[in-house]
Amino acid sequence: MAKVTVRGFTVVRDVFGTVAVEVDVDHPVTVKGVLDALLKKYGGPLKKIICDPRTGEITPFPIRHIDELISSTLDGDRPVKGGDEIAIIFPIGGGCQ
Repeated sequence: MAKVTVRGFTVVRDVFGTVAVEVDVDHPVTVKGVLDALLKKYGGPLKKIICDPRTGEITPFPIRHIDELISSTLDGDRPVKGGDEIAIIFPIGGGCQ
């Protein structure tokens, strides 16, 4: 098992109930593995936010892994090691009309 710190902002932070959480992920650890562990831990409330309701698959959104911006879908196989930090930067709608 590897411990990975995950930071959440906006609606993701609301689901976590705090700014950052730690998750245990089985080896080999990947971005997708971290997201799957989060879905297992936070269930339906997180799934409603990061998954497509029609397919159940994770939707595309930016993630910061250490100091690099990556994609939740295109970089799912990216290796993550214990002690790494991931930030879920989930976009929210709104703005000027």
